[in-house]
Amino acid sequence: MKKLFTVLFLIWILPLIAQKKIKIRHLDGKTIDTQILQQRLSHLVDSAKIAGLQIAIVNHNKIVYSSSFGYKDIESKKKLNDSTIMYAASLTKPVSAYIFIRFVDKGIFSLDQPVYKYLKKPIGEYPKWKDLADDPESFNQITPRMLLSHSSGLPVLRHLYGNKVNLIAKPGEKFYYSNEGINLLGFIIEEYTGKKLEDIAREEVFEPLRMRYTSMIWEDRFETNFSNAYFKDGKKYGSERRESSRAAGSMSTTANDYANFMINLMKKKGITSKSYLEMLKPQIKVKSKRGFGPLKDSMTIDNDAINLAWGLGVGIFDSPFVRAFFHTGHGEANQNYAVAFPESGTAVIILSNSENFEKNNAQILKLCIGDTYSPLKWLGHLDPNPK
Repeated sequence: MKKLFTVLFLIWILPLIAQKKIKIRHLDGKTIDTQILQQRLSHLVDSAKIAGLQIAIVNHNKIVYSSSFGYKDIESKKKLNDSTIMYAASLTKPVSAYIFIRFVDKGIFSLDQPVYKYLKKPIGEYPKWKDLADDPESFNQITPRMLLSHSSGLPVLRHLYGNKVNLIAKPGEKFYYSNEGINLLGFIIEEYTGKKLEDIAREEVFEPLRMRYTSMIWEDRFETNFSNAYFKDGKKYGSERRESSRAAGSMSTTANDYANFMINLMKKKGITSKSYLEMLKPQIKVKSKRGFGPLKDSMTIDNDAINLAWGLGVGIFDSPFVRAFFHTGHGEANQNYAVAFPESGTAVIILSNSENFEKNNAQILKLCIGDTYSPLKWLGHLDPNPK
């Protein structure tokens, strides 16, 4: 009996001891102990009044650290955990891009075929997109490559332009981050295949990559463990429950699930080598001072040193550790960030339910993987009041 107890004790305690000894490797080769990281992140979350945070860190294409901080519901003091469902916001876009590229590899779509050729009717006959018929010559030039690289000329959101979706630039000439463009791509996928995007995403991405807590739309099973979101003043926003798929930002997920997706990309799996190179190749240079807001029309050379550009569905930049790809996710109160350095198999995924996250993202990235290279100024995270 005593031997049995000893064996059971060792089975229970050894993994805990091993976990304490794990060192997380930073980009520069230095390491940080998981216990120290846990303590520092916990202190930062408390002092910065970040409602809740989920973090997954990848070294050598494996998740080496995952942890959660704060609350999924502050009022009832419910702690956020690693399985809590978080709103992904624009972290949906790389997944939608990956789906489309997989279909390109299958010969279903082409990156450079004008998008109108995939539609069953003229664009003006679709109520949601009828404004694009105002300039048919320009619309007919738009390709999936332009939609994926945010160079189609479509606006970020129609409600900022009088609820119209007319082009604000000539196709292929300028980077304008556009939710509308990615949503149009999602519409084309559904229209041409005759299948709902949520079903396609489950078949092409979530099931193969074992993303058990991820969906393009809200599911009843999420009700047992979901996160509310909070504004910077602590007021509750609530939870995002998207009932229809939007390729630009309807997905719900967890940091661990999204890490599986990022690892898959870094390992060049699921798409051909040719498509992978296209995905991480600069499709259009980013010259704007900010990615969003009024400064999106102001030009700068500040980001030339890192060769900031957009590939197919992801932002890309150069660092001393070779090329990286990234994406942000910004909802009403949910704020997220994911960045990967494929050469070393290093990545970090950060999901938050707090409007106080972005202004503290620089500290978190530095703590987690020693990343001081992400274009946070361009994203607005370093502004006094990030938006």
